[in-house]
Amino acid sequence: MYGNDDSDMKIAGNLAPEIDESEAAARLYHHEKENGNLAKAQEAGGALASVLLRTDGFSCFQNWEEDFAARNRSILFAFVADQAIDTFLPNHLTRQFAESRFYDELRNNAPALYESISRSAAYSMYLLCKRSGDGRRIGIGKVYAKVLRHPDDAALEREGELLYESFYNICIEHLRRVEFAA
Repeated sequence: MYGNDDSDMKIAGNLAPEIDESEAAARLYHHEKENGNLAKAQEAGGALASVLLRTDGFSCFQNWEEDFAARNRSILFAFVADQAIDTFLPNHLTRQFAESRFYDELRNNAPALYESISRSAAYSMYLLCKRSGDGRRIGIGKVYAKVLRHPDDAALEREGELLYESFYNICIEHLRRVEFAA
């Protein structure tokens, strides 16, 4: 009855060779470095940081230390840049290189702003917003108004949504110019 009859059992052989993750990562790194994608990713991250750090024309950076709202616009821009990089760069390695350059530029050129972004709860609050099909976040305006300590302020919610859209479009414009190799 409950004996050791295992005649209906099949023994599966080695189904798939194990892939050494470190070897795959090394191959990807070598490939992306050789085809220039890592350098392009770093340039893209640097370009986005320079948009944030500019003091003429469009700028979140201007007066950010004295102006609470300007500081929070800078944090929103950093969030948007990070999300755009995550959405539009071809793989995790190029995204990592772009994000590293973006934050290195901030840390080197505006350490207090970098610190402010790093410690901000706003960034985490933006992450909690629902993502739409094209990678954009829904509800950013509500969070923006909350961060500025005026929850339910319809004008600030609209401002937050408009800033988000504007920042997203600026980031996408810069990232679409980058031609990554296959």
